[in-house]
Amino acid sequence: MTAIEIMAVGKKLGNIYSEMTKPILKKYDINQSCFDILMFCANNPEYNTARDICSVRGIKSGIASVAVDMLMKKELLERRLDPADRRIYRLVPTDSANMLIVDGRDIQKKFVSTLKKGVTPEEEEAFESVIGKILENIKLFDAEDELIAF
Repeated sequence: MTAIEIMAVGKKLGNIYSEMTKPILKKYDINQSCFDILMFCANNPEYNTARDICSVRGIKSGIASVAVDMLMKKELLERRLDPADRRIYRLVPTDSANMLIVDGRDIQKKFVSTLKKGVTPEEEEAFESVIGKILENIKLFDAEDELIAF
């Protein structure tokens, strides 16, 4: 597979996912960034700081900041002081976000199950192994001061 083909797959998957989430975005009057951040916090409670959203989910800090503020104004997300370290704020979905999260998880399950149609358990296991290695290799890019070195 070429670099362009790999990037095209990622772009196509992102576009399909975005299309699938449009009804939820409209129903709850939020944008894609808000949806992505809320679902990330709901699905990954161990990564619940703004820094986590940026580093783990890969959302730029300015976009994350605006989206978190919007989610807080809509009372879908709240900031809580970390009891162990009062310098850290944890981002936690509110009870008001429960139905949105349920709807979002339904779309995510449909997205994944559609992608897995016709894939055997052995193929899925091999795919997950390869993806795991690719994710590790992505860190090699992060470790470089400049990508031009490649």
